[in-house]
Amino acid sequence: MRNRFLVIAGMSLWLVIAASAQVDVQPRGQRGEAGAQATQTPPVAPSNLNALLAPKQSEMRIVIQRYEADRADLSRFYHVLSANRFSRLKRFDLDWAAALDGMKEGNLSAAAKGDLKTLKNSVQANLKRLDADAASAAQLGPLVPFAAGIAQLEEARLRLDSMDPEKGAIVLSKVSDEIGRARGALEEGRGEKAKLEAMNLGKDLVIRGADSVSGMRATLQGWFSFYNEFDPLFSWWMAQPYKEADKALLDYGTYLREKVAPALKEGPAPAAPPSDVPAAPAPKFAEVPDLQALLAVPQDEMRGVVQQFRGNRGGRGGNRGGGGSAVAPAKPYYVDWLSALKKLNFDKLSRDGQIDYLYLRNSLEVQIRRFDRPPQADLPRKTDASGISGQPIGRDALLLNLAQEVIPYTPEQLIELADQQFAWCESEMKNASRALGFGDDWKRAIDKVKDRHAPPGQQPDVVRDLMWQAVDFLRAHELITVPEIEGETLRMEMMSAQRQLVNPFFTGGALISVSFPTSTMTTLQKLESMRGNNIAFSHATAFHEMIPGHNMQSFMSPRYGVSRGNLANTAFWTEGWPVYWETLLYDMGFDATPEERIGALFWRMHRCARIVFSLKFHLGEWSPQECIDYLVDKVGHERENATAEVRRSFGGGYGPLYQAAYLIGALQLRELRKEIVDSGQMTIRQFHDAVIQLGNIPIALLRLELGKQKLTPGMTLDWKFYNF
Repeated sequence: MRNRFLVIAGMSLWLVIAASAQVDVQPRGQRGEAGAQATQTPPVAPSNLNALLAPKQSEMRIVIQRYEADRADLSRFYHVLSANRFSRLKRFDLDWAAALDGMKEGNLSAAAKGDLKTLKNSVQANLKRLDADAASAAQLGPLVPFAAGIAQLEEARLRLDSMDPEKGAIVLSKVSDEIGRARGALEEGRGEKAKLEAMNLGKDLVIRGADSVSGMRATLQGWFSFYNEFDPLFSWWMAQPYKEADKALLDYGTYLREKVAPALKEGPAPAAPPSDVPAAPAPKFAEVPDLQALLAVPQDEMRGVVQQFRGNRGGRGGNRGGGGSAVAPAKPYYVDWLSALKKLNFDKLSRDGQIDYLYLRNSLEVQIRRFDRPPQADLPRKTDASGISGQPIGRDALLLNLAQEVIPYTPEQLIELADQQFAWCESEMKNASRALGFGDDWKRAIDKVKDRHAPPGQQPDVVRDLMWQAVDFLRAHELITVPEIEGETLRMEMMSAQRQLVNPFFTGGALISVSFPTSTMTTLQKLESMRGNNIAFSHATAFHEMIPGHNMQSFMSPRYGVSRGNLANTAFWTEGWPVYWETLLYDMGFDATPEERIGALFWRMHRCARIVFSLKFHLGEWSPQECIDYLVDKVGHERENATAEVRRSFGGGYGPLYQAAYLIGALQLRELRKEIVDSGQMTIRQFHDAVIQLGNIPIALLRLELGKQKLTPGMTLDWKFYNF
């Protein structure tokens, strides 16, 4: 299976935004004099796509990519040069070495056999390098005896251990003391050159020591920034010891570089004694994936066609056709591309190649329609005093964008869908409200739930526990395969006050970015941020952002995308997948208490509201202020948070359908699960594994990937996934 995540292909982003929003799409650096424009030539469509069909590559390619991506994630997570890093990476390499030794080569192609040998050698080289790196780090020990203290603090943060500010301050104070003692010993030796030389300190070793100290200082700065301003007790305990340690590290690094190193003779220090790093214990879950399954992943011969289309259309990276032209393509370009596409022998393509064909065909046809009937430009916008920017694109442009995403409904029908879903949520919300003693007044129940939030400094613990709770639930119910490396390397950062102006709630992906008040916020902002990020609301969003949501999407992308060119980047998969899991886990009782159900239902109401307010804005019916009022009055948002949501929606960076894509994509996936799982074609875990591995593609085409229906070059792609 292949991944289509992250990169926009066809007309998906650059062209959709350009045509629907009627903006100047000429790339930066290409705007200039008319004479300069005259030298540019329009892109030219290729006439023979058969020449672009990709030959089969080594089946080991995806295995190599998996090893490299997993090891890179581990190396980034265990970034502190400590015994923990070396032992953990050694366990990883030993496990991979054993798995590779157990592979049967009989059915491998000649190229794959060569790649297997190369990968085995790389793993062995990495094992030797680990021992050498550990020995080299140990050689620095006398210069940096305080390294263990800094490693202790940073590794506890990476593990998401609860912060004890008092204990942290004690560790940091000891670091400063040890720096002072190390410097004192060197200073004593520097007064007697023979004594200094007897310490076996070569000039290059001292320079390496100075570099190491600079790295430790940067690590400590990151550690301090994670907690400072978010945890008042931490700031109280750490103000003085952190300031002292930071200055001591800065001064000590300078001292090594400018005083000690010049006093030593040129030449290396004695060679580091060999080190045999002990391997860490085996992880609870196997960290090497099923290599035979990876070998069986088919390759897509259309990836060269997709890549050519992305690079040859001008305006968004790659090798631009037409002599490097940045001129926006005209209608004949798309007509010629469509003509060339239709010359391919559809029946001889693999199923994935046929899916690529159908997606490109749909995208080209939609783009041609944009030229035949251009959407209205400069639509009037309802005025207000919100100060939020943004321009509605109008109904015609919305219809074209929906056609691009293979959504066979009108904006008005989607608003009706949202209203129906909201009514279901409201009925469920009343049930939860009654359980809390508020009768049908569910907004009072929401207010009560909002009051239960983490105190300052404890939000990281809350989010950590919620992330791990979701992973445990997924594994216990065998809902999806959670890779060991992904679960082990979950990372967290705290969101700045400035960023919270447009992101009042969590965001996720490679790491979770936690929104919570800083000491610099106003009292109102602090209260609304804590209420908006209360424990029940967070219960339904932590897994949305991480596993199995955005983190899993970003984890799988580089591991499966190697088998094909990136075809699409649709928000209906990017955002629909995490919201789909919100709905599924709700159905399965993950939200066990009335408070948790209210938190989950609040977010589903929010997804309904996003459809309504975003489409009504782009239809020209609502102003940004009316959108804010709708979120406050209809859903129960805090006004500061509602304002941030609307600002983010229309202030640039998001397409007109992005906010609607959350719930609509989720409903598509729910319907697709019924077709595939309820019919017995796949187990629920097989279905979820397939969806996340296939990656970013309109759900209607994902349905064709997983289904068994015969594909034809002219088939309709419309799929009525919702019954009104």
